[in-house]
Amino acid sequence: MRTAEWAPEPPVMSERDAEGYRFERKYHITDLPTGEVEAWVRRNPLLFREPYPSRTINNIYLDTPGRRSLFENYDGIADRVKARIRWYGPAFGEVKRPVLEFKIKRGMVGAKQAYDVVPFTVEQGMGAAEVRRALEASNLPPEVLRHLRDFEPVLMNRYQRKYFISADGHYRLTLDWNLEFYRFDRHMNGFSSRVIDRRSTVLELKYSGDIDQIDDRVSGHFPFRVTRMSKFVTGMQAVEIA
Repeated sequence: MRTAEWAPEPPVMSERDAEGYRFERKYHITDLPTGEVEAWVRRNPLLFREPYPSRTINNIYLDTPGRRSLFENYDGIADRVKARIRWYGPAFGEVKRPVLEFKIKRGMVGAKQAYDVVPFTVEQGMGAAEVRRALEASNLPPEVLRHLRDFEPVLMNRYQRKYFISADGHYRLTLDWNLEFYRFDRHMNGFSSRVIDRRSTVLELKYSGDIDQIDDRVSGHFPFRVTRMSKFVTGMQAVEIA
């Protein structure tokens, strides 16, 4: 089964529902320090504020041995699903509140569906079997487990993130920096193949699909170009070269 042919049912779309289908515009910036990019956000006429503190995001990305998800992204497949396990805080040690996320892409809009995963430990010497056991011990729907049957961990990454929301509540921004990538092998990971990207800042604008036309004060204010940038693809390329 191709990932693009299956997706969990997302909730009904709503401006107040961050998990509904929404538009996303991404800016990959390498010629300005993160502090200057943040200054542009804070000067925006829509008065973006931070609704909660910044945090460190960690992900383990899952793909098939043939790298189906990777090549669907390369090929620009409009309808696709990407799977990852996400948690916050330290990358290594006990992961107390991991979440399995499916990032669903449908043309120009996207959504996420999430499932709780039982705690597991990220440490030297672990492999795909530990991740598989955690998924199988979680209360996941049978169709989700079937979908993941041919998937395995292929990449771990982490980065810092700040969150912003406009004063009217219609637009959200995330600001990511200090990107790190680790190769995730099937057996006995030492996590020594680390690639650090200090040049990149990723700014992502997110707004509900209910909004017919984006407010020009949002996008027109930024001097950045909209780009295609997948941390999954960037990381896979980086660790293959490392």
